Amino acid sequence: MGNLDAISARIHDRATIDWLTPSQKAVWNSIKEFDGPPHRVINIYGSEGTGKTFLGWIMERERYATYMVWRDTPKLQFSRLVIDDAKSDRTATREIRPMVDALSLKQIILLSRTRIDEPSVPAFELRVLNEDVESLKANLFRHLRVAVPEGSFRNYKSLLNEVS
Repeated sequence: MGNLDAISARIHDRATIDWLTPSQKAVWNSIKEFDGPPHRVINIYGSEGTGKTFLGWIMERERYATYMVWRDTPKLQFSRLVIDDAKSDRTATREIRPMVDALSLKQIILLSRTRIDEPSVPAFELRVLNEDVESLKANLFRHLRVAVPEGSFRNYKSLLNEVS
């Protein structure tokens, strides 16, 4: 697992908005359409390895939102907050809403594996399509000089495990 952590760190250090895959770009564009009130909390969800965390890193890199993991204490830099590994139950989501005002935020973006159980929260699913895998493979080679062996990959994590 150490090699996976190492390649993830290299990606984190070098990734820019140009690294977004077609599916990630579509979700990024949707997020911008739901920017701010009345959409104070939104949800990006998808199974493991679909690029949710990566998208959160990019939002911070682009100065769009502060990125944090659910258990961390936020160190706010921007008017939006991305919370990774968010709980998807309705109670947890409702407890987050007051944070928008308490922290003087424009919006909170929750990253989770399953859709948040709150109908009023706009939700966008991230999936990994073949064109997304090809996009990531091209970026790994172009920016990190990492060649990915041929194969069928169901998500980005399985792909990165092959090169680490």
